[in-house]
Amino acid sequence: MISKQEILMGREIAFPLNIEQLDNLNKLLIAVNKLRTYYGKSMIVSSGYRPAEINAKIKGAAKKSNHMICAAIDFKDTDRSIAKFCNDNLNILEDCGLWMEDSDSTPTWVHVQIYPPKSGKRVFKP
Repeated sequence: MISKQEILMGREIAFPLNIEQLDNLNKLLIAVNKLRTYYGKSMIVSSGYRPAEINAKIKGAAKKSNHMICAAIDFKDTDRSIAKFCNDNLNILEDCGLWMEDSDSTPTWVHVQIYPPKSGKRVFKP
């Protein structure tokens, strides 16, 4: 199971969560743990909660990243197995209430989020 600690990465100490972030965190935990159950293998968090101050220092990070509001998570995926599973099982992503960035844009990780992108597509270009 994926834990709050894995998503928060200790950053909540210096950057405490507000009510919206706490609510998103709880929704994200339910969704990603459901996905992990379907996937059936361990998943390593490479990026979880990113306060604005940290997000601003990450090259290529979206200025309004869902990571800042605890609504997105990235999993390490160097062998592309998670991406393949998700792409092959879009119905599972839908059942989990998750949307995924197109894996062509994320070569070594998988990004999923609990809010739909502007396009509304289950798999979207960042």
